[in-house]
Amino acid sequence: MITVKDVIEKLHIKQNISISLIQREMSVGFIKANSLFKELEDGGFIIKNKNNKYLFNKDKLKTIFGIDDKPGLKIIFLDIDGVLNCSSTKDRCEAYVGIEDKKVELLKQLVDATQAKLVLVSTWRYTWFKENYLKSKQDELANYLDAKLAKYGLSIYDKTDDEAIGRGQGIIEYLNNQKEKVDSFIVIDDEMFDYKETKLTKNLIQTSYDKGGLQLKHISNAIDKLM
Repeated sequence: MITVKDVIEKLHIKQNISISLIQREMSVGFIKANSLFKELEDGGFIIKNKNNKYLFNKDKLKTIFGIDDKPGLKIIFLDIDGVLNCSSTKDRCEAYVGIEDKKVELLKQLVDATQAKLVLVSTWRYTWFKENYLKSKQDELANYLDAKLAKYGLSIYDKTDDEAIGRGQGIIEYLNNQKEKVDSFIVIDDEMFDYKETKLTKNLIQTSYDKGGLQLKHISNAIDKLM
């Protein structure tokens, strides 16, 4: 039996709360979602703002449930090939397909809207290093990636480590090892890998190498999932 407390614990990080959100995130029907929403409203756990959107009453959540609403991390697990480039990309880095500026611009829109961190899951990560003292060991491809992102004020925050396991499992392990609270995350990738097996499909924004890579339609979907 799903309770109001269950809803609060799972959804309190969301920017807005609605019946449809409760339906989708709690996997309940409209009648149950409507009942839970009414309990939240009657109990003063949600309040309406000037735009007629319902928000969680942060003070009450802290008083009743001890929920600290200090924001945690939002993470974009980022692939490169098939996301920041595609089959028609003309840009090159040595013998490799490069990165399109217009796709980095789209990524910038997403990061600006969500303040999410970029964590590299692409094979490009193999020669990319987070630590400044290791930057001199990066190859031309990793330096090119840093420079392309820096052009738009972006940077890679970190990378996963899944050489011996699936990409999805690498993401799960990365999240489990995070010392900071993670509020939400998405995966932007053009391949499925082991995302079904690791139950990450609900977090996946799937692009296509043959159909243009990252598109504007993906950005709005990604923002919804992160917020």
